[in-house]
Amino acid sequence: MRVSARLLLPLAGAAVLAMAVLAVVLWPAPSAPPQPEEPRPSAAPVSQAAGTSAPRAPEPPPPQPARAASAEPSASTPAPETPARATVVPMGPEDEVPSPESPNPLPQVNDPIQPEKPQTARWRLGKTERITALLEKDVERLEHERDAAGARGDEAERQRLDILIQRHRDRMKKLREELQQLASEAEREPPER
Repeated sequence: MRVSARLLLPLAGAAVLAMAVLAVVLWPAPSAPPQPEEPRPSAAPVSQAAGTSAPRAPEPPPPQPARAASAEPSASTPAPETPARATVVPMGPEDEVPSPESPNPLPQVNDPIQPEKPQTARWRLGKTERITALLEKDVERLEHERDAAGARGDEAERQRLDILIQRHRDRMKKLREELQQLASEAEREPPER
């Protein structure tokens, strides 16, 4: 089976995408990072003699909850949402709170639009000449493609290109007539300033 050149790039992209999805699905889950262990008191029983007390190991203090801020926020200052380990600095009297962006900013002043140049007969003549030149190049290219299709034996492509070439030639004939008319109009037109 032969794959055309048009389908090769999408097929390669689909294969790469499928491999990426499989790699994500089949990739092993990351192991959880080790949690810091708290010191444990000795589990071995200590023999005590009657009337003597054995020295005990000091118990670690219970963990204290993390504080979000050193001072309670006042009613005028909103409390920022911070993660447990963030450092919060209280606002000083010289600090200014930035104002939020306005939902309706000032309208932007644009440069004035330059008036369009008049579409004179000279201007239309230049544009029509350019279009005609491009169509002539396109007809030459299509004729080479038609000859190549005939050499390959692709009769359907050759017929399609013949129809397209005929349409381009009809359009070029109309443009040449229009060029003659525009050339005479451009001669009668006053010179540009």
